[in-house]
Amino acid sequence: MATKAFITDYLRAIEERRLDDVAAMLHPDMELIEHPNQINPAGKRYNKAEIRAAGERGAKALTSERYTLRSLIIEGDRAAALLSWVATLHDGRTMRGQFCSILEMRDGLLIRQEQYDCFERMT
Repeated sequence: MATKAFITDYLRAIEERRLDDVAAMLHPDMELIEHPNQINPAGKRYNKAEIRAAGERGAKALTSERYTLRSLIIEGDRAAALLSWVATLHDGRTMRGQFCSILEMRDGLLIRQEQYDCFERMT
């Protein structure tokens, strides 16, 4: 699968809470690095199992979320994606953010994701 199609499918699987599909797209040695941000000031590193657990927590906190791919630069097995994000919490409030994801593929799977998240004010 081409990198752009893979990334688009990955984002849709996250949005739709298809956690088994997300897991199938991740390399066994997957690492996600979340750089410090307003929600997680210390940042965090996640392995494949921890990514699954975070997806399950997200499903409990959000009724929906949507990523809009604003820009994508692909170089070999790496891509830089600029994303707009909007999510609705169970209490009806809306969260928005602007994200930059650096994604690296290996053997047709995502092996590394470096995440720079900028959250906007909640409404």
